[in-house]
Amino acid sequence: MIFGAMIGSFLGLIAGIVPGVHSNTFSALIVSTSAFLLLYFSREDVMAMIITSAVAYTIANIIPATFLGVPSEDTAIAILPAHKMVLEGRGFEALSVSCLSSLFSVFISLPLFFTAVFVGSNYEFFKKATPLVLVSVAFFLIMSERGEEFEGTLSGWRKRLYALIVFLVSGTLGYIALKNSGLAEITPAGSVLLPLLTGLFGAPVLLFSIFTRSSRIPKQEIKLSFPEISTTIKGSLAGFFVSIFPGISSGVATVVSSLGERTDKGYIIAMSSANTANVIFCLFMLLAIGRTRSGSADALKSLNLIPNFQEIAILSLISGSIAFVFTIVIGSLIARKIDLIDGRKLSAVVFAFLAVVVLALTGSYGLAVFFSAIPIGLSTQFLGVKRINCMGGLMLPVTLWYLS
Repeated sequence: MIFGAMIGSFLGLIAGIVPGVHSNTFSALIVSTSAFLLLYFSREDVMAMIITSAVAYTIANIIPATFLGVPSEDTAIAILPAHKMVLEGRGFEALSVSCLSSLFSVFISLPLFFTAVFVGSNYEFFKKATPLVLVSVAFFLIMSERGEEFEGTLSGWRKRLYALIVFLVSGTLGYIALKNSGLAEITPAGSVLLPLLTGLFGAPVLLFSIFTRSSRIPKQEIKLSFPEISTTIKGSLAGFFVSIFPGISSGVATVVSSLGERTDKGYIIAMSSANTANVIFCLFMLLAIGRTRSGSADALKSLNLIPNFQEIAILSLISGSIAFVFTIVIGSLIARKIDLIDGRKLSAVVFAFLAVVVLALTGSYGLAVFFSAIPIGLSTQFLGVKRINCMGGLMLPVTLWYLS
């Protein structure tokens, strides 16, 4: 099992670092090649590969989010805070607090196994409550907008109106994109979420870097920064809470975890801990009631490899520790050299690379979604509202799906 854990952690690191690749991609590949793999590996090793790749991915995916501005569903809301910290010379700090938050979240999440058991015994109740939860999250998200200090009492309501418009427009695009998601699934890694989220969150940051930022990326301070434990606990609990409700993705969990956060660092801590907690909860749900909430859990169930609590705990700790060390090392190497790169040229190259990746993995349909999402993401900057409102691209379609 340990050998499988090492391989899975390495796969999770690759998935986290390479833009456009998800741990679910490797889970699907493991399932499709399971007959071959079981000739050389034990069933426990194959199980370990799937679990550890999923956990490691939640730690390593902060690297492209921080230094390249490339989002996954899990890191979308952290793009702008992490990118701002890079421009302040604090990119490594953003990366280190993210890694530590995820690692601490493993320890926080494991004792909450009883939550999955409770949810399993009340599954229908939580399923029926899902639309209400989504609507409530959207309401608090929009109402969290605040007006400018000296613009009068109506300033706040104007900002909330702008946020509502962004939420609804991104939600409409998300609904159309997801309704026709099969058109984007032309490769094993093809998911319409790639162009949707990259267009809403990643590309706008890159475009602003190209046209409005200085070409110089400041020298990064290599200093390990520790997350606030209270924020890490809040993020972990938010990840658990949101994941209780069927059909709600980790992207929504990051929205809930970040509500009320006022600092860039706080956003990143909440997002990272919520993502890792979400993965572990999905494994708990598989163990407790046999239901799947993620690609990794679905892969385990399809191969009839149901882990016990001890295996989940050991593999999560192993994978979390390995991914933490390697992400810190890789991140420090990038942070030491990134100031030698022209920021505008880097952003332009990454933008072109993203367009090519979107086209290669999701075809012309994905490219159309990508370029349709970019103006929506850019609008948040001009309207002065939080880009997190673009998560309507996921939240509104899921709400409508439950209400239909």
